[in-house]
Amino acid sequence: MESLTVMVLKATDPFEYKTPKNEVKNMFHAIVATENQYFHVKVFNISLKEKFTKNNFIIISNYLENKGILEINKTSSVSEATPNQKIEVPYDIIKSANDSPKIWDIRKGAANAEFYGLFTLYKKTVKKTNTYYEIKDASGSIEVVGRGKWFDISCKEGDKLQLFCFHLESMKSQPTLVCGEHSFIKILDKSCTHLKNAQ
Repeated sequence: MESLTVMVLKATDPFEYKTPKNEVKNMFHAIVATENQYFHVKVFNISLKEKFTKNNFIIISNYLENKGILEINKTSSVSEATPNQKIEVPYDIIKSANDSPKIWDIRKGAANAEFYGLFTLYKKTVKKTNTYYEIKDASGSIEVVGRGKWFDISCKEGDKLQLFCFHLESMKSQPTLVCGEHSFIKILDKSCTHLKNAQ
């Protein structure tokens, strides 16, 4: 796959996740854009974090692409773009990258599709092993199931939940967003004055 020159739009802090073999590893999520489109990125090499600074221009090589999401691992190469390698990213691409999907559209999505976006928390219900975060927008509502690291995170009604890599599944015959191996949540409190990581 040929190299890709991109502008970094945002990146999360690194976080721990467990592999199917129960190994604890680290990664972070990012959003980058070319002149024509934007990509969600899973970065499995956290030593690259400094390169994923907002508005930084980088060149990505030896990456993988899975369902439209880029994956960067130890064999991938990420280098700083020189001044003459920088690109112009149109405003509408940046806007699209920052826009969240409508919940109505999420509910109609394909099974196991991965979704990202910023949503308002309407209701939080803590059960024995799962926490159900009901999110809402003008188009409807949907439940987000959090377990493990995302069980009973510190948030309250009206907070904004920034979801990264949540999978659409059917639970009790209803479309539901479920956390997976690479899921991540950031919380923006109701006053919108600061962004904090869920602990």
